[in-house]
Amino acid sequence: MLTRLGKFDILRLLAQGSMGDVYVGRDPILGREVAIKVIQAAAAAGPEARERFAREARAAGALNHPNIVTIHEMGEEQGVLYLAMELVKGEDLGTLIRAGTLVPWDVLEVLAQVCDGLAVAHRHQVLHRDIKPSNIRVLWDGKALQAKVLDFGVAKIFNTDTTDEGTVFGTVNYMAPEYLQSGRADARSDLFAVGVILHEALTGEQPFDGPSPGSVIYRLLHDLPPPLPPAALRGISRDVQSLLNRALAKDPLNRFQTAEDLAEALRSAKDPTWRWDPERAAAAPPPRPGPDRPAAKAAGDESGSARARGGTLPRRIAAETAPSEEVMLSRAEVRKDVLETTRRQLLQAIEIDPGNAKAHAMLLVTLYRLGWMDALMQSLRRAREGGIPPSSLLEVPRCAQLVDEEAGTCRLPLELHQEFMAYLAG
Repeated sequence: MLTRLGKFDILRLLAQGSMGDVYVGRDPILGREVAIKVIQAAAAAGPEARERFAREARAAGALNHPNIVTIHEMGEEQGVLYLAMELVKGEDLGTLIRAGTLVPWDVLEVLAQVCDGLAVAHRHQVLHRDIKPSNIRVLWDGKALQAKVLDFGVAKIFNTDTTDEGTVFGTVNYMAPEYLQSGRADARSDLFAVGVILHEALTGEQPFDGPSPGSVIYRLLHDLPPPLPPAALRGISRDVQSLLNRALAKDPLNRFQTAEDLAEALRSAKDPTWRWDPERAAAAPPPRPGPDRPAAKAAGDESGSARARGGTLPRRIAAETAPSEEVMLSRAEVRKDVLETTRRQLLQAIEIDPGNAKAHAMLLVTLYRLGWMDALMQSLRRAREGGIPPSSLLEVPRCAQLVDEEAGTCRLPLELHQEFMAYLAG
């Protein structure tokens, strides 16, 4: 086994792949462990393979995002090409799928984060072209799940001078039809692979699997994905089936056009009351070239503008400002802008009357429906610190349904479930 590459000490073999082996190495200068991908000697023979490896380093090295593995450096030692990158802990998504350890809610969040990473790559004109469960690492830090996309080893830089147009790289079960037919891929081809993983993660089975590569290719080109069983939709929207059908459309024009759009739909579908809007889907614009779109505003401190305005209004207005429980608890689809307006109104009501348990409970439901889990955690702690009795929160049915201990169901991520249950226990 190798003992040293460049400045890195080789500690152990981590994994073996078709393009090369991956080792755990140590940077003696910084004292950190890294993952070192070494391209196989046979694969490195010839200028095309070396150029492809160089493209991998340039493509991945240009990307900086929490959901993409960080590339530290590329090098060559005695004819051996290597790539030193962030050593990502956790488990690969394929292992988690086989173990059945992810609930549907977590599947949607993991794949939404994958799309967040892909969105950055696509804005940098970089395709992955080999999105699959083994190239997605999932970390759990005791508070939240984090997904990281690995191995842009078959990535292609758009408009590169060295082209491999017409050559197909990747894993056949996750390839988009247009990529199989022409060897040409775009951002929507990566998103098709995310759709395949979504079906696989929810059911444990690939939607277009077969006994041979030929049968898989036939199914990818001609078959519709099999319907999701009811158990796959536990705790999430039943309209995930419609979302999945669009993600796996044969014609890329009928798919999600950007990773941002798919990420938004995946997070919306974590709400069991979310309903697919076919008119909005049909009106989706084509891929948008040009400058980056501004990032969505993060859900930060939930007290902001409400604190600035709240003290000037009497308690009577606070009661009038808060939306009715009948409106909040309706199972009809509520648009995101309506939910955000509702959130602001509830914050205003709480600032004026901190003991308004009903407003606290309805705020938790609103944040859940928006998919703002960090803000939900903050609001739950705020209610607890403000002395709101747990029984008062549970008087609002939709809030009580977030965690149902007797039924053994939980619509919250693990850390929120634990904090909620600790709150209820007093």
